[in-house]
Amino acid sequence: MKYTNKTKLKDGSTVYRFNPPKDAKLAGVVEHQTFSDGRVARHEIPKLIKIVDDFRKGNILVGKIGVTSNLRQVLTYYYNTGQYNSLSTRTKKTYLYGFNNICKTKIFNKELGDITIKSLNSAHCLELYETWARTVSVDHANQLSRILSVLLNFCRSIELIESNPMSRVKKRSHEPRSVTWEKKEVELFIDTAFTQFKWRNIGLLALLAYEWGQRPIDITLLEWTDIDFDKQMVTIKQTKRGETVKLPVENKILKLILQQGIDWDWQPYILPHLRPADGMYIPIPSGMVSKLANEVKSACGLNMNLHMGDLRKTAIVELIESGVDSLAIMHVTGHKNVQSLNPYNKRNFDTAKSALEMRRG
Repeated sequence: MKYTNKTKLKDGSTVYRFNPPKDAKLAGVVEHQTFSDGRVARHEIPKLIKIVDDFRKGNILVGKIGVTSNLRQVLTYYYNTGQYNSLSTRTKKTYLYGFNNICKTKIFNKELGDITIKSLNSAHCLELYETWARTVSVDHANQLSRILSVLLNFCRSIELIESNPMSRVKKRSHEPRSVTWEKKEVELFIDTAFTQFKWRNIGLLALLAYEWGQRPIDITLLEWTDIDFDKQMVTIKQTKRGETVKLPVENKILKLILQQGIDWDWQPYILPHLRPADGMYIPIPSGMVSKLANEVKSACGLNMNLHMGDLRKTAIVELIESGVDSLAIMHVTGHKNVQSLNPYNKRNFDTAKSALEMRRG
């Protein structure tokens, strides 16, 4: 019989040990059991096997998962495990943001969250990776791939899948972009975004990313508890570097942020997004950021090759070209060493001319 070991003891008696697969046991469907009576074992073990088989066929009780569970159902289960709940608050927040983006990504005309864990394969994962790299960036694709692998490795550990299909997708190295925004382009984008309420979140995201020199993902994860209104200071926890930076909040920005709280009834996130599926307010998914940003760029005639992620680079380049000390810039950007700022240094004629003129006095 499946999942059963028959063992003969020294005294001549026989015991039957039923060892259910990890996924069924972890889900609480069945437990390990031992039978010393052969007749009872032959009667009871087939019942247990049927429970496991039904579980794995998708006849799932509330809160249980099986191989025919879709990715969203598996995630709901994962969120209630000790493995997830032992993570730091910051990591949980990053995972929640990542998993939400992952589930909403459409491949082969279907959202990934609706695909069963059993049918998810390397072709799906390759299409996912290329979609993220094409619509956002290679860095974004690498980050979401790592987050998805956490869940798939968990599924492998409880024997829902035999291997992690994402592990077979070759990741690309970071491709540095040389694109920066002109100041007038930033202003045009923000002004256009603030003309319609549906674009206002993306306008404020652009403003904060540019003014504070931060990655858009870190801005989208900001909560009201991250702002000290008495000191007019924001604390930003950077997901990529793990650094924490504290920055001043100017009056004009503070006014806009406070208006957000009023208009959105002080939802947990400063830039909230209403998830239609369950009516929950979550950080703006990266796919939505790209979609709204493209709408704004199209409306005001900006180059579609300008990405939201380029605003951080634009801010850093402006700081360097303004002659701000490198150590001071690092306090803003979260970089750990001066060498990390080298990619932002433009080696152009004007910079070289200025340097030689300063040398000559």
